[in-house]
Amino acid sequence: MTRKNASKETINILINNAKSAISDSEHILKNTELIKSRLSTFDGANYLQLLFELLSGSLLAVYEVCSDMKNMLSTDNVYVKRFHMQMINLSQYEWCKYLVGRDHGGVIPKLINHLNESHKETIELESILQQLRLLGKKCDAGLRNITAHYDNPNTMYSKLVTLNDEDIYAKRVGDQLLVHDMILQYISPILQMITEILCTDNRECTYTRSVDKYSIIDIINKKVAEAFHNKEKLDIVIAGQIANAWENIESHKKNYTICEKAIEYLTDKQVDCSRLTEIQALEELRWEVSFMQYDLACSMNSYLKADSNAERSICFMRAYRNEISALSHLYGYNDEYREKSIWSKIRTVPEFKSIPLSKEIEDELIALTSNFDPNKRNLYTHYREDTKLNISERWQCANEMNHPEELMQMLRLVTLCKKINQFLVSLVSSMHLSEKQKNDEMLSPIRKIKELAQKNNQQDIVAISDKFLSIFSLFDKKL
Repeated sequence: MTRKNASKETINILINNAKSAISDSEHILKNTELIKSRLSTFDGANYLQLLFELLSGSLLAVYEVCSDMKNMLSTDNVYVKRFHMQMINLSQYEWCKYLVGRDHGGVIPKLINHLNESHKETIELESILQQLRLLGKKCDAGLRNITAHYDNPNTMYSKLVTLNDEDIYAKRVGDQLLVHDMILQYISPILQMITEILCTDNRECTYTRSVDKYSIIDIINKKVAEAFHNKEKLDIVIAGQIANAWENIESHKKNYTICEKAIEYLTDKQVDCSRLTEIQALEELRWEVSFMQYDLACSMNSYLKADSNAERSICFMRAYRNEISALSHLYGYNDEYREKSIWSKIRTVPEFKSIPLSKEIEDELIALTSNFDPNKRNLYTHYREDTKLNISERWQCANEMNHPEELMQMLRLVTLCKKINQFLVSLVSSMHLSEKQKNDEMLSPIRKIKELAQKNNQQDIVAISDKFLSIFSLFDKKL
């Protein structure tokens, strides 16, 4: 992992600037969403609604990437850095899609079309559009797809291992902030005018919320976060979980590759390699579970470092998206995908049913995947789905989310990961025992030959028997 050649002071300045951007964006976004909710009472509301979708979309995107920026720069952990690089890439990709879009259905093209119809100037918007297209070209679509949907662990590894320069992502956040500043400059005069109209009664125009609807859950969420901060035990546990995360991912890669090469060699020699294929499936499952477990830990780590309830909610949104993506590959969310899943490969192992945990884990996987909410998952992933703009609903979810419920769900997933790892240990042990029994049966005639040779003092046959037995003994130890 390449650390940019910047002093600690410079890094701290960047982190503090990111925190300021988060705080400022949240304050403005709250007021922007309030204004959007009141625009329907004014003439020309369609144009103004688009204008404020531009503003709120840019604010939320800056809010999210700056959260990742501060977390990326605040750690030396390779896995955590790569996690936040992924999130920056995903947010920027979705932001460019929201504002521009390959279908030209983004907010800015719609604004430009509206102004063109009214024969009004569009130079500023065209300039913003040009800069957004340049930023969009820097986004990695392949990485975005893996972040949003997961993939088989070998493909995920091959993509993530290339994320070696945080400076690239820090600069891209800088590029985004420059575009965001252009958007603020464009909207500022209109925003000032709208604010004055909405506040003609001379009262302060600020974001207000229903006490019954929001403030109780706000208080609960804050108290829960404060409890974790005060005890500090969870910080230590999570730090321990992710301390060697990337080293463990590398270890899975090594084991998986060894199996892959061995299977290729044996297949070429027309030797049965079904047992080795099963072992590779086990390693693939361990690998997939590790990705899910470490991503959950990264989300939880971000939660602990967040400065507001909304920022904490975004951490849970990512955890939910990762949950669906990981479990879809691990187990599948319908019959078609379950047949292709990693778990389906494991179920073919003869010793599978002999492990008591297998039924318990499968029941839990069925329960979790049957409760998937694709609409919620899409909302947590996309700023825009075709013509549907998700910013307001996404921000509303961030402010209404029940954090204790989300924490319990994360605990459930972490417990599942632990059970799967325990199950794999038991399954490998059972497979080893089966192979040992097979070897014992195979070597039994050789042992009898050795006994007869010893009785008849045929030392050459005894020596050959010992050689065979020692070879298989060494092989057994390797298993």
